[in-house]
Amino acid sequence: MWIIGITGGIGAGKSFLSRSFVSLGVPVHSSDKCIHFLLAHDGDIQKRIKARWPKAFIKGKIDRKVLGDFVLSSSSDLKFLEEILYPKLLESQKEFLKRNQAQRRKVVALDIPLLFEVGLDRYCHFVVIASTPLFLRKKRVLRRKGMTLKKFKIFDGEQMNDLQRRKKGDFVIPCGREKGSAFKRVKYILDLISQKNPRRWQGKWPISVCKNL
Repeated sequence: MWIIGITGGIGAGKSFLSRSFVSLGVPVHSSDKCIHFLLAHDGDIQKRIKARWPKAFIKGKIDRKVLGDFVLSSSSDLKFLEEILYPKLLESQKEFLKRNQAQRRKVVALDIPLLFEVGLDRYCHFVVIASTPLFLRKKRVLRRKGMTLKKFKIFDGEQMNDLQRRKKGDFVIPCGREKGSAFKRVKYILDLISQKNPRRWQGKWPISVCKNL
């Protein structure tokens, strides 16, 4: 089973690439969707967040905008939240891989924004980079509900710059305004990988990560 890592800067087009792979029959695990699910449904995570940021709960539920305001104002708060979420995110990713290997899938993909930053690229056979100019990424992200220029700069600052990322990836897909060409590139990459005999995943996946591994 070939494991593809999908990554890129905030607003670069990772979600589009993920949808493209899904439309071509490749199962994709989204880190962002998993984290949103954990925040909404995991009782242990909710308990720990409530103990530290009780005001992040509105009508008994975590308000992600309020929580974001808390954690983005302090590097120690951000680290605390990551330490709560990352182990369960990694567990979800591993279960995804185990399930798809049991189903004899030839190719799967993991959409991970901080793939290189936390060292998960070493567990992937190929890495696909979504690349988009900064001005367009900024324009896209600022359309999101609750997003501000300050938040964008913090999120962007947490990530490797595009030049470094492009040097480390196996494939780079420009994800500007022309989505048709990006989709064709995804199909080309998938066709290329599918021609290779898949390796058996040995079950290796970390139980914890830290930045700059």
